[in-house]
Amino acid sequence: MSKAHSSEKGNNKNSLYLLYNLISKEFKLKYRRSVLGIAWSVLNPLLMMVVMALIFTNIFRFEFNFYPFAVYLILGQTLFALFQDGTTGALNSINDSASLIKKVRINKIIFPTEKVLFAVVNFAFSLIAVIAVMIFFGMGPNWQVLLIPVLVVLLAVFTLGVGYLISSLAVFFRDVVHLWGVVMTIWFYFTPIFWPYEALAATGFSWVVTLIQFNPMYHFVSTFRQMATGISLPTDLSVMMELGLCSIFAFVTFAIGLFVFKKLEKKFILYV
Repeated sequence: MSKAHSSEKGNNKNSLYLLYNLISKEFKLKYRRSVLGIAWSVLNPLLMMVVMALIFTNIFRFEFNFYPFAVYLILGQTLFALFQDGTTGALNSINDSASLIKKVRINKIIFPTEKVLFAVVNFAFSLIAVIAVMIFFGMGPNWQVLLIPVLVVLLAVFTLGVGYLISSLAVFFRDVVHLWGVVMTIWFYFTPIFWPYEALAATGFSWVVTLIQFNPMYHFVSTFRQMATGISLPTDLSVMMELGLCSIFAFVTFAIGLFVFKKLEKKFILYV
């Protein structure tokens, strides 16, 4: 075995070890001095679902007759939270690790990767809340739930791509940090999380309906809902077609994000 190969293998082991430790540290910091601790990962989506369900069924009176609106809500907001938490965490990951980057030679891509993986782990705990709500409304599993891990992996790949892109740009353009909050707010409202896509399609705003088809998170969310409930809405594509679209969004975005990150990372140390 060549020295170069041995060195690369050692670096990979060190990177995985560091990645594991960073995720562990993230958990400890997030739930430090918290009485409920990790239970917040379950309670947060539940509380948000209750508030939003009360607002949109009683005040705005959205009509959604396919299955309980609370289930529609929690499925959408839980999956979107994975993307939002992952990208928001990745955004400042390089800048926040400036002291470590300046001291030791380290694979910098670990930092945004850790933030996204932490969001995935947090999402896994949030699924407890999703399951509890579905059981409460008497909704059982179907064979499509077996495809959910595939969808989560694709969303993680998509989130990594966006995370690599914005974290590298944020090193050189600090305005990205402020703009990303605005982008996420627009993206959230542009995705059918609390409003039914069918209601929008019925309004006659065909250009908006067409534009939403190019929103990757629309496809991830609608596919997740289909897989979890086994119910296809009138505007839904088939699960396999949606998985194909999600795959394209995921791997194209990942390739772009990784390319930009690798292109710029050598200059990070000059700007962090």
